[in-house]
Amino acid sequence: MTDEQVPWPWRGLDQHTEEAQSSEKVGIWLGRIYEGLDLIAYMINLATTSLNETEKATNVLAALACYTRAFRGIRAATILSTSGLYLEARVYARDIYESASLARMLANRPDKADSWMLANRWINDNEVRQYAQNFTAPGMPIQDSAYRQYYQLASDIHHPTARACLPLVLTDPSSPCAPQLTPDYNEDALSNSLAEIALECGFVCLTMINAAAGPEVIPPLWRQAVTEFITAIGAGADWAHLERDWQAEADLFADLATHVVPADQLAALLRDHPNSLDNVRARRDQN
Repeated sequence: MTDEQVPWPWRGLDQHTEEAQSSEKVGIWLGRIYEGLDLIAYMINLATTSLNETEKATNVLAALACYTRAFRGIRAATILSTSGLYLEARVYARDIYESASLARMLANRPDKADSWMLANRWINDNEVRQYAQNFTAPGMPIQDSAYRQYYQLASDIHHPTARACLPLVLTDPSSPCAPQLTPDYNEDALSNSLAEIALECGFVCLTMINAAAGPEVIPPLWRQAVTEFITAIGAGADWAHLERDWQAEADLFADLATHVVPADQLAALLRDHPNSLDNVRARRDQN
C-alpha cells in the first residue's frame, strides 16, 4: 500500500517512525525511557504483591491505580512522540505529572484516599500541589516552587493557548499559514520530547520513594538504580542529595527484613496473638 493509499489519519506516521528508529540520539532517549519504565513497573509489581497478600488498604490501592495510569501515560506519550505528535505527547506529560503526584498524596493520606474512591471525584491539583510542598520546598510560596513552575509550563501546552496552537499553523510570522495536519520529522523536537518523558520517569520514581512508609522499606538496589538513572538523564544538575552509603542501606534493609513480619503472615499473627484486638475483646466478653 502506498502512502497515498493509507487512511488519512495514519498517513505519514510509518515513515516518521522509520526515521526516528534510524536516529542514534533518539535511540538513546528511548533506551532511557524503557529503563525508567522498568524501574516503575518493578515498584508497581512489588506493591501489587504486597496488596494482594493483605486486606486491601484504600490508600495503597488508590496510589497503585494512579501509578498504573502514570505508567500507561509514559507509554502513550512515547508512542505519540515517535509518531511525530510532539505537542500531543507533552499534553500527556502533564497527566503523568498529576497522576504520580496524586498517587504520592493518596498513599500518605488514607482519609483523602477514602474520599477519592467513595466520592469518585478528581482531587483539585491545587490541593495536590500544596501537599507536594512538604517534599519539594517546605516554607517556600507555592508559586515559586519547582513543582508549580513545571506544572504551569505543562498547563500552557496542555490547554489550547496561543502558545500551544499557533505553531501548528504558523511556524514563521513572515510565511503563509500552513496547518500541520500531518507532522514533519524533526529530530531535535523528538529528542526534546523524549528527554522530557524520561525526566517524567525519574519524577514518578521519586514520588514512589516519598509514597512509601519510609525509604528504608524499599529495596536499596532499586533506590540506587533510580539515583543512577536520574543522574544520567539530568546531567548537569546537582543530585548529591540522592546519594547514600548503599552498603549501609543494604545492611539496614536486611536487618529490617529479619525483624518485620511479612505481609502474608499478618492475618495469622493478628488472629493468634493473645494481645490482638479480637483476642483481647474475646477475653473481656468471657469475663
